[in-house]
Amino acid sequence: MQRADAHIHLFYPGYADLLPATCRRIAPDEVTLYAALAERHAISRALVVGYEGQPWALGNTEYLAGLVGRHPWIAPTAYADPAALTLPWLEQRRRQGFIGLSLYLFDSPALAALAAVPDAIWRWLDQHRWLLSVNSRGAAWSAWEPVLTRHPTLRLLIAHLGLPPRQPAPDVLPDAALASVSALARFPAVFVKLSGFYALSDPGYAYPHEAAWPYVATLVAAFGARRLLWGSDYSPSLEWLSFAQTIGVLEQLPAIGADDLPDIAGGTLRALLDSVA
Repeated sequence: MQRADAHIHLFYPGYADLLPATCRRIAPDEVTLYAALAERHAISRALVVGYEGQPWALGNTEYLAGLVGRHPWIAPTAYADPAALTLPWLEQRRRQGFIGLSLYLFDSPALAALAAVPDAIWRWLDQHRWLLSVNSRGAAWSAWEPVLTRHPTLRLLIAHLGLPPRQPAPDVLPDAALASVSALARFPAVFVKLSGFYALSDPGYAYPHEAAWPYVATLVAAFGARRLLWGSDYSPSLEWLSFAQTIGVLEQLPAIGADDLPDIAGGTLRALLDSVA
């Protein structure tokens, strides 16, 4: 099966959120390691999610810009503050080879900034068919409803199933936990990443993450399986799981049929990337 990964990170000199900076993964570097894993698991493309939300990650956008062209499997998104988005900035990033934005929207200032983004910005993103990779949770997903009502073909990629609550067993009411995410299913260009399962089950290493299976069933019912995208969340996921397990979870999910796996594992993402203008 040919795969495409909808959610990876590449940092220099390496991921350092859970571990101290002295323990960063620098040998081999993250690009070399992922390239080897991609070859082993038949991954042809990877959507790289930029992140600069903590001091150790500053400069990640320029680092990713330097990787474009050297590694044809890399499709990078630029970390963005909604309050700072301008057309010249977007054009600059486009010239550097970026194909979308990475947005982290967890607090009131970030959501207020999202609401204040001029329509000219959304029109530019829509015209160029950029991918908007978004990390958020809970009621904050509702902030996208007015934006998508005005620009219904914006291509929004919801990370980590929308980050519903972490739980030790599949005993929550998934429809309630994902209500604000499911409400976005009426917009045809909204997709959900099946990624970050370690962040949804307690403990995070509890593969195959049965506690999160009801969430997947809810998303399949709302979006349909072919609007779901597999993502490994490399390399943060490696603090909890093997890389093979980030792939193997797809075959464990009872809500996913075998006929849907090729699209979820890469077919849908490849089509999205190929249509970026």
